[in-house]
Amino acid sequence: MTEFSNAFIIRYLRQKNFFSCVLCTLLFTNIGCKQIEKEAYIPIEPEYYHASFVGADSCTKCHQKEHEEWKNSHHDLAMKLADSTTVLANFNNTSFIHNGVKSSFFRKGQDFFVNTEGEDGTYQDFKIVYTYGVTPLQQYIVAFPNGEFNCLLTAWDTKEEKWFHLQPDLEIKHDEWINWSGGSQRWNTMCADCHSTDLKKNYDLSTGVYNTTFSEINVACEACHGPASEHVSYYENAMDGAEKSKAPPQLYMDSEMSSLEVVDKCARCHARRTNLTSNFDYKGTFMDHYYPRMLEEPLYELDGQIKDEVYVYSSFIQSKMYQEGVSCNDCHNAHSLQLKREGNDLCLSCHTPNYNTTAHHFHPMNTEAALCINCHMDGKLYMVNDFRRDHSFRIPRPDQSVDYNTPNACNKCHTEESAEWAASFIQKKYGPARADHFSDHLLKGYTGDYVAFKKVFSNKHYPDIARATAIGRYADSPITEEEALNLSLYLNDSSVFVRNETVRALERIGNPAFSERVVPMLKDSLRVVRISAAHYFRTLGTASVKELEAFKKADKEYVEELKVNSDFPAGLHQLAIYEQGQGNSDKAIEYYQRAITEDSYNNRSRMNLALLYYQLGRPEESEALYLKVIEQEPEFSYVYYMLGLLYNEKGDSTKAGSYLYQATTLDPPNLNAYYNYALLLQQQKKNEASLEIIEKGLVQFPFNERLVYIKLLGQLNLNLRYKALETLEVLLQLNPTNADYIQLKKQLQGGV
Repeated sequence: MTEFSNAFIIRYLRQKNFFSCVLCTLLFTNIGCKQIEKEAYIPIEPEYYHASFVGADSCTKCHQKEHEEWKNSHHDLAMKLADSTTVLANFNNTSFIHNGVKSSFFRKGQDFFVNTEGEDGTYQDFKIVYTYGVTPLQQYIVAFPNGEFNCLLTAWDTKEEKWFHLQPDLEIKHDEWINWSGGSQRWNTMCADCHSTDLKKNYDLSTGVYNTTFSEINVACEACHGPASEHVSYYENAMDGAEKSKAPPQLYMDSEMSSLEVVDKCARCHARRTNLTSNFDYKGTFMDHYYPRMLEEPLYELDGQIKDEVYVYSSFIQSKMYQEGVSCNDCHNAHSLQLKREGNDLCLSCHTPNYNTTAHHFHPMNTEAALCINCHMDGKLYMVNDFRRDHSFRIPRPDQSVDYNTPNACNKCHTEESAEWAASFIQKKYGPARADHFSDHLLKGYTGDYVAFKKVFSNKHYPDIARATAIGRYADSPITEEEALNLSLYLNDSSVFVRNETVRALERIGNPAFSERVVPMLKDSLRVVRISAAHYFRTLGTASVKELEAFKKADKEYVEELKVNSDFPAGLHQLAIYEQGQGNSDKAIEYYQRAITEDSYNNRSRMNLALLYYQLGRPEESEALYLKVIEQEPEFSYVYYMLGLLYNEKGDSTKAGSYLYQATTLDPPNLNAYYNYALLLQQQKKNEASLEIIEKGLVQFPFNERLVYIKLLGQLNLNLRYKALETLEVLLQLNPTNADYIQLKKQLQGGV
């Protein structure tokens, strides 16, 4: 099940002038391999495009061995009807209390029930209709009248045989999106696409009703191999000799796939990603249907190690093993999902025996510490008791832990020792040099050396997902127009990840001058890039571009993505932005309001709606929304900044100053808060106070030209000519050709 962070990231575009602001645009989000050319394995339209689903029983008579391996696997038991053979938990009048909410589990005849707090805050009996998963935990699903199915957050620990809560550290209110009755535990939205076969969500945006269907309740044969009616028919007819002259029909997954193709096809259920299409139709590649998340917080550590639950794919394609052609089925039995060998024997099926010696790992043989996976596949617990290993297969780097506070496998075991101790041990045993790794440069980039990001995305030997991640972060840095121009060259990169993130990066940079270079991306071979290009032109495009046939086709795919995700608060938020861009304010308001209703803590939608109300001349409604955000997130700087702007527009300079000041004291640091508050102080003839605020701002945003310029204004207001000349020198270093700066310097020097 996908998990989503409760954090809200609100990004506002640069203000055009002092007290006017524009609508923020937020890209909807709740991967390096070499470019996978579709033509390499879909040269013609395969038979499975026209096939239908016939069920696992149709496969059994020819594939008995595979069927027996699959039976009782995690795929087979992914979801089942709740009955006495599938429910593992104790429903014999047991109960569990979490943060004052009591859940009581009992039976009525053959049926299973829970009495717990529902979405309205009252206790009700809910019938369990499905089981979900099998080990190390099992969840239970309840049906709601509008076609929703929701997973309880109280789950059964199948090893300890006890009830437990999946969010033990959170106090969750009944009306929150992350409550069991809210959207975060909605099976139709969060789980079904990967836990059943031939899933169609069938959500009606206008009514809010689901009519979700599947051909088989679990992950059966055709979930991976694709619809098999043509395949089954061929072999049934072949027994009579009718098909002997024809080649057997191709399946979506078969034994002839390349390693890259295997990983790409497993990725759709083993990646943290966003859906692009209404259902997976077994056409195209992974990136024709999904947008995978990059190696960014809070999902990943800054070096790319797993942090939140990310489902393997984006970790594995970072690895050297993937680069060398290793795929999922080299280690795992594709049907039982079990490892093909136990312990270090699995690793030694490829690696030489000298790795399995004390001379290499320096731990006693035949111990847990001597297992390859405990050094090179460190892991984390998710959903409280489900241990998942990091598939990036890294060499431990405690030296990075010393410099950047990233985790490392050594100190996960040697908890009593410091990272310095572990780094010293590594250096002593393996020498002072560490093999070059993209994380060395990513970490430097995150800590202020933005040019280090360029070292990652310009190196084609690094994993493509790392390169794409670096492009996104590089674009968030204060790059020059020339650097942005050089970045645009990566629109032609062979990697779909790099091309896609370049389009998204150029949109964030916000310079329409690159539009001509982005136009060809509307015809990219992969849907994810076409959608990103359509989004780019929705934000920055001209009327002439929007008349292009390529834009209209890509925009249609973009709108489909918006509708597909419209049962997420973030999806409704994006629909609101889209309608607002179309000039449909009423529709935008409707979708923002629905997003807030869906998630009562959805403050990014409140912020956008508040701004829209203000633009429509409804300042009281705008003010109320901003104050609600402060009630829920009192430490969030941007809402104080926006209220400061609002009160200034209303002519209340006292409140404006108070809120702008608070915006400069809270996180995240906001350049515009410093700038606008300092300017307001200067308008109030408080130039000394203005200079104090500017100095604090320059600590956060050193050498920012706007801040340095108003520092100059404050000094001139106080007649501090010598200091003003010093500040002018800084401005001329930042912008040496600015004619106004040059002229002002001459005037000041003449006056001195």
